[in-house]
Amino acid sequence: MASAEPVAWVLNLDAEDELVHPGAHTPTAVLKARVEAFLPKLAGLILPGDQIIWPGDQSVDPSLIGRAWCPTRWALSQMERAGVRLPRAPSMEVLRRVNHRRFCHELGQTLPGAGYADNAAQVAALLVGECLLKRPLGYAGRGRRKLRGGEVSDVDQAWIDASLRDGDGLQVEPFVQREVDCALHGWLDEDGSCRWGEPTEQVVDANGAWVSTRVAASLTAQELEALNGEGRRTASALHAAGYFGPFGVDAFRWRDSSGLTRFQPRCEINARYSMGWAVGMGGFRPLR
Repeated sequence: MASAEPVAWVLNLDAEDELVHPGAHTPTAVLKARVEAFLPKLAGLILPGDQIIWPGDQSVDPSLIGRAWCPTRWALSQMERAGVRLPRAPSMEVLRRVNHRRFCHELGQTLPGAGYADNAAQVAALLVGECLLKRPLGYAGRGRRKLRGGEVSDVDQAWIDASLRDGDGLQVEPFVQREVDCALHGWLDEDGSCRWGEPTEQVVDANGAWVSTRVAASLTAQELEALNGEGRRTASALHAAGYFGPFGVDAFRWRDSSGLTRFQPRCEINARYSMGWAVGMGGFRPLR
């Protein structure tokens, strides 16, 4: 079911930056301009009648309910400033936990050779061949570093040391040749019930940043079964952690060194809206 009631959006696409540093948060002018440039690509999410609190300085109808890309403390404060009704939202602690890559890791690594490292020795043990290192909270391809041939340069080591300094660890995985990037999106209610969207395929750039999304057309029955299974496991884990709201599970098809096609059914969990969410969910919007 969808509601015709419009909402007032805080499009804090930099939510992970706030989750990394949960104190005072002020988006930069550069970030604001970047989000404004993305607005035309969010047309499927922002419906006619919706208004935007941020980015922008225009006044909004105070009778509207607020909606955020991710309902962080800063996003809710922008809604309060605008005078709109505040939505129910998970706590900052819950948001940080479920968007952290350790949460995905705790559901089980699904790519052979991948692991989560808490210190430099564990990182070194996982570095075999070309590897991709991911900081625990990142978005739009940020917070990643590719290591070639398992060799760690001084610059690489400095990046690893800086990443480990706060004690949050690193996701380390073999760099594989992706053939199809895909995702499954949903809306999780507070009672644990879930509304599912159609699987999607997405185009990403060389850094893993989103370019475009379409409804999936090329996934096999086995791949769909694996993706749906990880989606259900993820929804159950999110509910157990106290999360509710929009989410997505990213996955991909890849080819191994022997030429065999493989499927990675869960590489990322996004406990927030995402660029492809509205494509997968079609006309569904949560009841207000």
